[in-house]
Amino acid sequence: MKTILLTNDDGFYSQGLTALQAELEKQHQVWVVAPDREMSAISMALTLNQPLRVKQIAEKVFAVNGTTSDCVNIAMQKILPQPPDFVVSGMNLGENLSEDVFFSGTVGGAFSGHLYGIPSLAISLVAGPGPHQPQGFPCDAGARVASRILDRLLSASHGRVVYNVNIPFPNRNEVALTRLGSKRYTPDIVERIDPRGRAYYWIGAGTPSYAGSEGSDVWAVQNGFVSLSIIRYDLNSREELQRLAAAFSGFSL
Repeated sequence: MKTILLTNDDGFYSQGLTALQAELEKQHQVWVVAPDREMSAISMALTLNQPLRVKQIAEKVFAVNGTTSDCVNIAMQKILPQPPDFVVSGMNLGENLSEDVFFSGTVGGAFSGHLYGIPSLAISLVAGPGPHQPQGFPCDAGARVASRILDRLLSASHGRVVYNVNIPFPNRNEVALTRLGSKRYTPDIVERIDPRGRAYYWIGAGTPSYAGSEGSDVWAVQNGFVSLSIIRYDLNSREELQRLAAAFSGFSL
């Protein structure tokens, strides 16, 4: 039996988290520390200018009035009696493909675990055609898939990468090991006027454009595979540094 820290960005009440918790508890000791409300698209944001409150909901279940990364940090330092064997973030109701990893609170939660040197997994559920509402997501089936993937990772994973899983439904019951494709957004900026005559704005997701050759996460999900990607926390590019060194050779202020 392993100790799992489970978090998400949809809130502790999310159907995706609840289904995953129930499935993982069949084999592991699961601690849930998750936001008390939806915190989508906040990446690894931390709350710095207001106090954080922790409310115990049930045994080993805690809600925090902060971000997903807040939850992981508080769990690691103040709630769990010892570091977990694995951090699992999800199960997100909606995909986290390609460029989504820069914005996703789900992936941000996994990265927060990674910064503690803990193997970490982000899990997202991709619904089939129809309205993207919780009742449209097969959460119990997704949780079973996620649990089986975690079982494999427990013997092969390490803390030097983040694992990102996208589970489409329907699917082929096969896992494809993938690289990141491309998913670009042009957000819809909707302008409205409040009752006092002042403009305000809503930022919407817009309609993303997808691109990805065979072997990418986009290709895998579009072709019914469960996508398993790794994200390495290394923002350096030796090639670009060499190019920049050549451009600044002999330069002085």
